Amino acid sequence: MEKAMLLKFWGVHGSLPRPGPTTLKFGGNTACVEVRFGNTLIVFDAGSGIRELGEDLIARRQRSKRKTKIVGHIFFSHLHWDHVQGFPFFAPAFIAGNEFHLYGAAGLNSTIHKIMSDQMSQPNFPVTLEDMGASLSFHDLDPGEVVTIADAVVRTEKLNHPGGSMGYRVEREGKAVVYASDTELSEETDPKVVELCLHADLLIIDGMYTPAQYVGKKDGISRRSWGHSTWENAVATAKAAKVKRVILFHHGNDDRTVEAIERQAQRKFRTAMAAFEGLEIEI
Repeated sequence: MEKAMLLKFWGVHGSLPRPGPTTLKFGGNTACVEVRFGNTLIVFDAGSGIRELGEDLIARRQRSKRKTKIVGHIFFSHLHWDHVQGFPFFAPAFIAGNEFHLYGAAGLNSTIHKIMSDQMSQPNFPVTLEDMGASLSFHDLDPGEVVTIADAVVRTEKLNHPGGSMGYRVEREGKAVVYASDTELSEETDPKVVELCLHADLLIIDGMYTPAQYVGKKDGISRRSWGHSTWENAVATAKAAKVKRVILFHHGNDDRTVEAIERQAQRKFRTAMAAFEGLEIEI
């Protein structure tokens, strides 16, 4: 059995897709991160990046001699548009025989099933959720709930975001990966987030803003209460949790600004880096 967890970043931008010359280095697709080990597939969020993941999964299956069905577990941080908008374009979900489990926080403004159904209903989309050929199962999770998938455990925690959000910790073979996108660390650290991240091998965390952007010094627009963090607070959380590596995620800036954020973060946390599309990490 494969011992390592393999991660690939398919979408790293926040709020809306931002393709173009100013995001060529880090990428303009919205949130989607793949985690795989053995025959198990876990996906965090279904932003626009999941379209390319879907195409890659189909290509892998075509190259495989076994031609087994694709089974995946998709965990949503929350149900805002930039985290669900890619699912109608996720090709493996249209193929009969494939199987996908969709997980998200209970008690949000809506359920995962309703959001997926609504965004694929007229006049929003020409193809309905029911037209997807794969088997789809929907799971609403309470904060603190634990999900077992193969030989991995997925732990959950509520995050600070308008309308609610969920952070996830995947533990397997003594290794841990944490996905904490879309959380506003209004103070330097949040004890619940620190506990979720404690001693993780890899922390993927919202570091959307510069401190100047967050308080409105750059353009006169305060971003307090918008549900996202500065890179400084993200790094402070990584330090407090004693994680090994931190990946700044859910970018809200062009490449030059993200490069500057990455440089400053590395001065305070040596292994810090900014996520980019195509980044692959083995844990």
